[in-house]
Amino acid sequence: MALVRGRHRGDLTPWSAFTELQNEMARMMENRGFEWDQIGRAWSPAMDLQETENEYILQADLPGIRREDIELTAIDNTISIRGKRELEEREDEKNIHRVERMYGEFQRTFELPGGFDAANVAATLRDGVLRVRLPKREESKPKRIELSVD
Repeated sequence: MALVRGRHRGDLTPWSAFTELQNEMARMMENRGFEWDQIGRAWSPAMDLQETENEYILQADLPGIRREDIELTAIDNTISIRGKRELEEREDEKNIHRVERMYGEFQRTFELPGGFDAANVAATLRDGVLRVRLPKREESKPKRIELSVD
């Protein structure tokens, strides 16, 4: 029987085999500067979308991303955010113990029911948080309908 880190393969349960694989992957990533894209995991920053009576508010956590590396696009009822965070240059790769932050390009697209007034969209980037205000179109705002009594 073949040995797997001091155990016989027959002694492995599905759970312990998974744990062995997970530990081996962690060891591989700890031993060098690692970019998550290398294992096919796409980076997708956390975003919140809130609706108020008059607008949609989209907030995205984008720490370490420069304003010039963010692109906002509004088409019909959709807003798209595209950007990238570059892997930092490191002088001595040998002393890196762990890389957990994600790098690379991302794109998120949201379709908003009823749409928004693209001419009046406002966006700010402060302290690593992108805040996009998307005013609702007048025709998509709720209207109160008075009832008549017969």
